[in-house]
Amino acid sequence: MRRLITSPFRRLAPRRLAEERGATAVMTAMLLVPLLACGAIAVDVASYYSDRAQLLNAADAAAIAIASDCARGACGDTTTTATTLQTANASVADSFDATLRTPAVTVGTRRVDVTTSADAAHWFAPLLGRDASRVTATSRATWAPTSAGTARFPLVISWCEYVGQMQRDPNGNATIRVNATTDLGSPETCIGPDGVTPVRVGYAVTNGDGSNAACGTTSSIGGWVNQYTGMYTTSYRLPVSCTEAYLGSLIGTTVIVPIWDRVEGVEGSARLHVYAYAAFYLEGYDYINRLDDPALVGRFSRAALPAASGTPATVSRTAPDLTTFDAQYRGAYSVFLEPQG
Repeated sequence: MRRLITSPFRRLAPRRLAEERGATAVMTAMLLVPLLACGAIAVDVASYYSDRAQLLNAADAAAIAIASDCARGACGDTTTTATTLQTANASVADSFDATLRTPAVTVGTRRVDVTTSADAAHWFAPLLGRDASRVTATSRATWAPTSAGTARFPLVISWCEYVGQMQRDPNGNATIRVNATTDLGSPETCIGPDGVTPVRVGYAVTNGDGSNAACGTTSSIGGWVNQYTGMYTTSYRLPVSCTEAYLGSLIGTTVIVPIWDRVEGVEGSARLHVYAYAAFYLEGYDYINRLDDPALVGRFSRAALPAASGTPATVSRTAPDLTTFDAQYRGAYSVFLEPQG
């Protein structure tokens, strides 16, 4: 039987392991400082992006608010508006402890840029020589003439009627006696917005969305709306869902009113070409009985309507702006945030 010989390397193993344990301790001690530094930086970076998110919310809110004011005709004190909204949005987050700075606001052609900023003190970065960083966020909001929407009161008016109303009262105060005639048999016309084409006078009630029973008509610039045929086949001047209770719910709100510049068909079943949108602040209505044509009482105004972020299908920068014809004219404008690249 062969004699079992113990390897000398085995006898040396415990001593080598002890030496390696010592080396590992040294390496751990050497790496501990950069590991802690990375962890500290991660905490400060996370805080930085949290603060920036709050500042971006503030910039978005301020940009929308200022753009809405501008769309209504008066931008106001833009710095005060932005500062108020920056403070309100930043204070929502308990973790926000940066020192806010005065926002920078730039108003351009149908757009406003708002930059919010704050000086954020770091927790651990001072160990590496960085005490604080400036956090900024920029948002842009745009307003443009509304190019599509739903008229919650199913009414469309002639370009002639809108111009006539504004000429009678530059402040926009108006009483619109609604009827379902397009005055196709009347010789009364005016020159349309193109400066050449005659446009018929008149008002018209329109078919509601989906059926004659709906109160509210969705349309778009360049499209057509149909005259309410039920006007001549029933004893009710409006679609049946346009009840007094419904009309009452519109008081104190702004409704969009399509303006036509072209008519096709015969009275009672005509269709009307939508040129632009006016905005009408409804203060009341006169609706004695179902056989009467209701009168809307209020004033034409400049309205700012919220729209989705970016340039949605309901917004077109080339839609007609009524103020280009006369400074006193009013219209409906859509306000939206531009996407950030």
